[in-house]
Amino acid sequence: MIDSPQVRKLFDETRRRLVETGTRNRLVHVNRANTRGSVVNVVNERSDDVYSILATGKAMRFRALGKDKHEQGEILLAGEEQQETVFDESRYTDNQLETMLGPDALAKKLLKIARDARTAEEEQGVNILYLALGFVSWFEDERSEVKREAPLVLLPVELVRNQRTSTYDIRMRADDLITNLPLQQRWQEDFEMALPELDTSEEWRPSEYFDLVDAIVTERDGWSIDRDAIQLGFFSFSKLLMYRDLDLDTWPSGELEAHKLVRGLLYEGFGEEDDLAFGEGQQLDEVLPPDKIFHVVDADASQARVIEEARLGRNLVVQGPPGTGKSQTIANIIAAAAKEGKTVLFIAEKMAALEVVHDRLVKVGLADVCLELHSRSANKRQVLEELKRTLNAGAALPALPEPPVALQKIRDELNAIADALHSKVDETDETPFSMLGRQVSYMGLKAPPPVFNSAVLAQMDRQAENAAIVALDRYGKALAEAGDPRYHPFRGVCETSLQPVDQMRLRPILEEGRDDAVKLSEAVDQVLDALGLAEGGWLDLVEPLITLLDAMPGMDEQDADLAIAMLECADHQRLSEVLALGRKWREKRDTAERDFIDHAFDVDATSLRGPLTVGTTSFFKRLGGGLPHSIPRVNWPAERSIAENCWRPRGSCRSTAGDCTPAWGMGAGCGFLCAGAGRVLARRAHRLGSRRACARVGKSSAHSQQ
Repeated sequence: MIDSPQVRKLFDETRRRLVETGTRNRLVHVNRANTRGSVVNVVNERSDDVYSILATGKAMRFRALGKDKHEQGEILLAGEEQQETVFDESRYTDNQLETMLGPDALAKKLLKIARDARTAEEEQGVNILYLALGFVSWFEDERSEVKREAPLVLLPVELVRNQRTSTYDIRMRADDLITNLPLQQRWQEDFEMALPELDTSEEWRPSEYFDLVDAIVTERDGWSIDRDAIQLGFFSFSKLLMYRDLDLDTWPSGELEAHKLVRGLLYEGFGEEDDLAFGEGQQLDEVLPPDKIFHVVDADASQARVIEEARLGRNLVVQGPPGTGKSQTIANIIAAAAKEGKTVLFIAEKMAALEVVHDRLVKVGLADVCLELHSRSANKRQVLEELKRTLNAGAALPALPEPPVALQKIRDELNAIADALHSKVDETDETPFSMLGRQVSYMGLKAPPPVFNSAVLAQMDRQAENAAIVALDRYGKALAEAGDPRYHPFRGVCETSLQPVDQMRLRPILEEGRDDAVKLSEAVDQVLDALGLAEGGWLDLVEPLITLLDAMPGMDEQDADLAIAMLECADHQRLSEVLALGRKWREKRDTAERDFIDHAFDVDATSLRGPLTVGTTSFFKRLGGGLPHSIPRVNWPAERSIAENCWRPRGSCRSTAGDCTPAWGMGAGCGFLCAGAGRVLARRAHRLGSRRACARVGKSSAHSQQ
């Protein structure tokens, strides 16, 4: 026995975190005036009568006394004018629980409570729906004016759907009645008052418990008991049961604090265990023969390790996402422990986890070894019946299977195949498994299968393979640079053992190649002579000469100096940039030649840029602004040259418009003018010549009347 203040303090802190004794807990305080929650207040009933009816297993129905306000969705409670002037006391003993709700409001609320109760039971495995009988009114201290109300007797109930009336009936469960533990703990801590324990018997009535509570409540000012206050709602006791189990005084001889697992969890911790069932890198089949395996459901190697470690009593934590076989592993652990005569307590936070494991054990025929202690169907009567059935079934011993000799033989054969696949081939570092894996990877890349000498491959190690890979890589790069070997100029030069027939075929090919080489030499010499370059050593000039000739179409003979300069230029990048600019200028010049005559490109129009720029901002500036006044400042010979060369006689007009519009101030004639400059040149040309003319200055397709 360990009697240490530090250990007791650890247990007290752990218990304190489990219990909620604040007023937020409905077992400590219930606001019965608030009817908006999942509660139903019962009126005109007596606690003893209600308990007497439900304790016999009978069901009771709810009766709505109020009326619904359908237009606003609110609840209208029954007023005094709706109640009968003479109250029939037989209503206390009927099977109806009266409420002040309207019919629709009552039906909706019962439906919601039934669904929430079923969901909580499916997820947590416990019932939290109770019918509270009797409430005690108390205050947190002598100066407090806030009245608290807490339930005293809590009947575990369930709502059952009545198929005939489409309503819900209430029925008492076979669970035990439990004292209000949070209220008991709160009173003990704050007032040192001991709330009496519930001690029920066949003739027990709630009024008996109310008398016990009233004996201690009367000592407090303002405290009282409402014996016939009844409410249906949710109350949870799950953590309070653990709170009681962790009380050191309830365990004999200090068994709880002295337990190895408890010490490890609270303060000692768990060290590394040296005597593990499986060593580092040890195979499963070497440690676990088939005759020692007792798996009722399928298990892989990792799950088998966990099962064996748990069977040997190791402490371990198994983690894994859903669907990784945790429930199968637990079922196998339970089956292996039951085979060895051990008892297993399987607990889970969610009811679904318990049901999954239980269903697996039932499917494999192990229902007789399972006993449900904490579920919706676990009560005293059913537990006793299950024990009786199991004890009777234990009288008949099942037949044991034969030793798994055939299974061990097949397992050894499969292990031999696996060992052969992972054994190294001779002195290489490769195994058949690795080779097959690499072949499959190449097949996945859709690479064509190569042809190798198997005798050489069998003796090739990883170093020789890497050297071969380097050689193949170099060959691939050379092949990409040289092209197809079938068309290489020196293909076959190393072939010296030619047959007479091959020599006869080779002679005309060589003669044809010789003639082509002579023709190429003459052509290159001709180009070199034209460029003024010396002869000899022209083979390295063939490719740049071809490039130069491709870039010189249309050049005249007098441009030889330009071609030589281009050929001798060392800065090829700069030369390419200059040629690109020249090509761009040529394209723009060719585009402009569609709108202007040749002499227009030789005229210096620098002095016209300023007036033209001003004229582009406004139409009126083009007519009366600075543009007309700037004309006298224009170089007169250049202007005359523009006028004389831009004007054509009427008969030589190249307009595609079909007819001409008389130009402003010119009489009969036509003017194809652009904005600004076209009008200025047309007016100036009119002063120079008196003949009828056509001005073609702007875009030939744009007409504007001057």
